[in-house]
Amino acid sequence: MPLAEVCTRYVVGMNATLVTVEIDISQGLPGFILIGLSDSTSRGIRARVRSAVQNSGYHFPTRKITLSLTPSPRLSDTNGYDLPIALAILIASGQVQLKRHGNVEFYAGLSLDGSLTSCKGAISAILAAADAKHQIIIAQQLFSPELIFTAGTVRYAENLRQVCHYLEDEVILSSKKLMVSTKKPESPSIDLQTIVGQHHAKRALEIAAAGGHSILMVGPPGTGKTTLARCLPSILPELTLEEKIAIAQVENLSKSHLEQPLSRPFRSPHHSITAAGLIGSTHPESPGEITLAHRGILFLDELLEFDKKTLDALRTPLEQGYVLLSRAGRQVIYPARFQLVAATNLPYCYAPPELKAKNTRSALGKSVEILSAALIDRFQLSVEVPAPLDGSTSLDNEPSRTVRSRISLARARQIKRQGVENALLDYSAIRRYCQLTPEDGDWLKDCLHRLSLSHRTYHHILRVARTITDLKGELEITRETLQEALSYRYTERIVQYLTQMYQ
Repeated sequence: MPLAEVCTRYVVGMNATLVTVEIDISQGLPGFILIGLSDSTSRGIRARVRSAVQNSGYHFPTRKITLSLTPSPRLSDTNGYDLPIALAILIASGQVQLKRHGNVEFYAGLSLDGSLTSCKGAISAILAAADAKHQIIIAQQLFSPELIFTAGTVRYAENLRQVCHYLEDEVILSSKKLMVSTKKPESPSIDLQTIVGQHHAKRALEIAAAGGHSILMVGPPGTGKTTLARCLPSILPELTLEEKIAIAQVENLSKSHLEQPLSRPFRSPHHSITAAGLIGSTHPESPGEITLAHRGILFLDELLEFDKKTLDALRTPLEQGYVLLSRAGRQVIYPARFQLVAATNLPYCYAPPELKAKNTRSALGKSVEILSAALIDRFQLSVEVPAPLDGSTSLDNEPSRTVRSRISLARARQIKRQGVENALLDYSAIRRYCQLTPEDGDWLKDCLHRLSLSHRTYHHILRVARTITDLKGELEITRETLQEALSYRYTERIVQYLTQMYQ
């Protein structure tokens, strides 16, 4: 048959659109015409496909070959189209007799010897094929024993010839293949037991881990803020299957392979990062740090050193859990459900009294001006990490595994009750799951009035109180729990200072 159609996927952000590869082989001068693709893109595809077909033992047709992709995508990474194009050529030229019918998609690259290579966006293509109830064939390098997809959706192959034999119903491609795992670098986490003192900060860190809350740590240099942040991965609960797939999908956007074993990402960008590096870009398509930290931790050390516009770009993704990028008529949506952890020194808190008395912006540190009250108010917990007074060096503290067991139980209670972590409760869920007695409600409202707390802070306190209650294994939020939740509002001092600065 001189005409053949094969299905593949075009990945933009997290979305994978179905694309039909059409091949027509006709009489005429030998040539390989790729409609709608640039010359540089066409040259790469032609070279790889021609060599892979010939080195797999097949004949590359010496006739006029016309290729069309429908709908026509804007290709950035073209490797994923090598396999479907090669198969369409072999089917159209009659070298492969299609005996296995059904909705089968193909998404893999080809090396020059005909071996299949993994490509960026393959996990997104798998999930889209599963939603469409299609089967998809990808390279075996992408297999991960930790990822379980819909039964019968994914098939793994080693080379082009193996896929051709599968289409001719001569072999059965397995949905499970053994592979040599690529080991990840050592985890940046530190055992909580190594932290001396700082019991209030460690308690706040435990609450943040249990409820998925964002946390800001403030204190003078050398008090252990960075070390505390790097302890957080060691006390977070084990990944669920849904989280593993989400992490793998994001990782596959920037890498063609998956590093094993899968773990929660811990991203700690340098303070010189730009807004595009933090939230992502469309030209070229590249996820930012907030997306690479999806279902993990984004740690901003030395918060005052970041650019103000870069920090303000975090405000919307923190609330929505995703980022929508629009540039020159193109829109890309990236997930951004991360746990924000930040550490900073505030000069105005620790300056000498004679320096504070001058009451000038230059004397109190112009670097504080980069912090907007709106961003600071979005931290659900904030604590001071002061310098230890007793000079104790005792390590008689709880290890991370003990704290992690309590956190796992608290997280399980949240998922069973409401399906999400307490940090993600919306206003209607807060009214339902964070109910207070009339006396406690009046007391909290009075605190908000006397301390000039915002409406957002009121909901933060209720979310944190709900997490503390879950850690205790109790059902109802008590006055004592509310008081503890209110003690983790160190940011109110910062907000009040920033408000005074701009008056």
